Amino acid sequence: MNKVEKIGFLEKSAYALINVGNIPIMTLINSFLLIYYVDVVGISPASVGTLFLITRILDGISDPIMGFVIDHLPATKMGRFRPYIIIGAIFCVLNFLLLWFGPLLFTSIKLIVVYISYLLIGITFDIMDIPLNSMLPVMTDDLKERNSLSSLKGVAYAVGGLSIGIIAPLILSMAATPLQGYTIIIIAASVIVLLFTTLGALGIKERIEPISEEKYKVKDIVPILTTRPVLVTFGTQLFTGISSSISGATAIFFAMYVLDNRPEILSVIGIISLLGAFLGMFSSGYITNRLGKKVVYSAGLIIIALFTLLRLFDVTNITLFYACSFLGGIGGGLMIPLQYGIQADNVDYVEYKLNKRAEGVLASSNSFLTKAGQGIGGALPGYILAAVGYVPNVQQTPSALNGIILLSIILPALFMIIGAVIFGGGYNLNKQNTEEIMNELKVKRTEKLVLSEGMNTGEFSVSNIQNVNAAEN
Repeated sequence: MNKVEKIGFLEKSAYALINVGNIPIMTLINSFLLIYYVDVVGISPASVGTLFLITRILDGISDPIMGFVIDHLPATKMGRFRPYIIIGAIFCVLNFLLLWFGPLLFTSIKLIVVYISYLLIGITFDIMDIPLNSMLPVMTDDLKERNSLSSLKGVAYAVGGLSIGIIAPLILSMAATPLQGYTIIIIAASVIVLLFTTLGALGIKERIEPISEEKYKVKDIVPILTTRPVLVTFGTQLFTGISSSISGATAIFFAMYVLDNRPEILSVIGIISLLGAFLGMFSSGYITNRLGKKVVYSAGLIIIALFTLLRLFDVTNITLFYACSFLGGIGGGLMIPLQYGIQADNVDYVEYKLNKRAEGVLASSNSFLTKAGQGIGGALPGYILAAVGYVPNVQQTPSALNGIILLSIILPALFMIIGAVIFGGGYNLNKQNTEEIMNELKVKRTEKLVLSEGMNTGEFSVSNIQNVNAAEN
């Protein structure tokens, strides 16, 4: 009854698969939608910036509501979260196609189409993303297994994101027209999302049940979200999300205009960054065991920022670009195995402090902060490009080139440093108190199980609980 159920190779493979399936939609939106709307669809950069900002704010308001709904949906034979991942993937892919191709099909009302589809992509993505990000805390309460799954999720995200960063620019550089390239990318991504998400959801299991069967109320959301580790994690995520969104949205501008129409450089950068990330991930476990998650995670953010800023010594030097990408990738790799484990630790902390199991509301709030970062990080490039005089598909002025450098190097590093300061100074969970929290929660679940078994068989006694607790210790 108390033996830890090990998670086998096939289930771990399914978990990796479903997380890879979660990557293409937002990665392509963050990396290519701005330049696609400006250079292909013909919308002004300032209008796209306003689109990103307004719709992300409106969409973000719905996230806590969506998390509350998902936490209160009825459990099925597949579990509390898995069926909704598949349902969400279907709706999200349909809207994803509309987001890219709708403005070209309905040119007279293209702004209306992009506003509606961009607002809906956040909502439909939530139906898939929030249950997926709620899975890790319910798959296992064993710290080693959880860390293993967290690392696997991080690797899947890194490999999936960087693979898109490698393959998509190659497709664009080889396509006869930009529209042809984007069409190939978007259709292929849609197939991958549906296939990987469905197969992955069918191959994983939910094992951890809440200690209390009572669902939390709307009034409980604020106390849940304002616990210290949750609040600090959210603040960190907001600023690092802004950094990543600005960097992702402007990398293609940097390659096209600062590096003189060389999008294939981004593919090489993706490979080099991935190699650096693997080195960081390989070292992360050993370093974390010695220094703790907070120190390693904060250091990873600082490393990324430092080697981004070093590119300023010669922004057109490709060798320097490669070297900084590799070394910055190491910083990212140090963080990858930790970030999803930190989120799962926060779920346990909330249950420990408030006796409320709230995977959905924490995952939805995580989604809200991600979207807020994407909204701000997506709007700033649009406004700054408009302010510096960017004109699509022509040789840029020195002012416009400086604006692209500001967006692709300086601002991402600045926001990353702010995130590091917030996390390093505010996060209060360490290895010792995390293990104590998890052990206490295990004891409570054991007591609940023994009580339930005793009531069903009529053989309940206090000594049953004492014996089981002794075995746990």
